[in-house]
Amino acid sequence: MPLFDGYGVLVGRLSRYACDKQQDESHYYHCALFVRTPTGVYPCAVDLDSKHRRDGLQWKVVELDPQESGWLTALHDGWHELEMSEGSGSLDYYRSPALGPSSECVHANHSSGVKSVEVARESWKYGTGRHAFRDLEALLRQARRIFVFGEPFRNGKGVHNIHQNQGDPPESRWAAENGPWQDGAVMVERHDGSVAAFLCKFSTQRFCVAETQA
Repeated sequence: MPLFDGYGVLVGRLSRYACDKQQDESHYYHCALFVRTPTGVYPCAVDLDSKHRRDGLQWKVVELDPQESGWLTALHDGWHELEMSEGSGSLDYYRSPALGPSSECVHANHSSGVKSVEVARESWKYGTGRHAFRDLEALLRQARRIFVFGEPFRNGKGVHNIHQNQGDPPESRWAAENGPWQDGAVMVERHDGSVAAFLCKFSTQRFCVAETQA
């Protein structure tokens, strides 16, 4: 099933960012990005909670080719709804040629006989949310414009589910929203025109998703 409140990409200028200072069993570790657009500032909640596990979060930074990012940088600032389907501009960590798969998924899919993209991209890193934020912050400091993929807030301006949105176990409370072509990400356009994407997922989610799986 798709995300309940839709999916798209927010384009704008990064106004500021801040991470939670409190983290316990009742609080998820989030870093909030505040993106300025012509219609106002959108808070974007990047969930980097690793459940206090040293390998609870996986993330990677992918450099995009100009051919892969040209349509994105041409968008005007603001919220853009995207269809959750191939070719719409939506993201899928394991089906988007621009994003992956990583070398681990290429190996796993070839071993299982599943057709996969031949070119492997960067491998995932493992660690805590604070470790992951170091790589995200490095991109944020270089940003001329920012692009946040995810689900819009049900009430008010904002974006969340800025992470992998598939591969949760069936018993998970989030499994009902799993689906292909709806993964979240933070992308930045640097001052030299290059574009890079920060992708993240949780250790509870499947690492590689076969072409035939939703």
